[in-house]
Amino acid sequence: MLQRDYFIRLIEEFNAAISRFLSKKEDDLKRDKDLKDLYRQYVGAYDDLRNLSVDELLNYAKEQWNEDERIDKINMVAELLYAEASYKVQPLRQILQEKAYALFDYIEGKGSTFSINRRQKMEAIRKELDKLLAQGQ
Repeated sequence: MLQRDYFIRLIEEFNAAISRFLSKKEDDLKRDKDLKDLYRQYVGAYDDLRNLSVDELLNYAKEQWNEDERIDKINMVAELLYAEASYKVQPLRQILQEKAYALFDYIEGKGSTFSINRRQKMEAIRKELDKLLAQGQ
């Protein structure tokens, strides 16, 4: 019970940290450094997690994270990918959005928590990706 309470506080802390990150208007180099710090603090090494395919990331999650924390940590990675996509340019933006969407979709199917915020993010990603597809990119 104590471990679960700690993890819930960690999730709340992560949500506050990601909100602060998104509200800051800094240069991309500083944002990249801050983002890497968020990965390190909450889910693991940036270079490992960010560059894995969705399937590889899900396998990593199964191997590395406790079952009772797995969905929440996958959600954290999806939020970090979504945050990074918000300030990157194409084609990297699209790649990050597609990965974030796939992870959000996985959470929708496997998780037990309903989130309007997550669904709104998924809808925003879908609209932007559809727009890119219509433009032929």
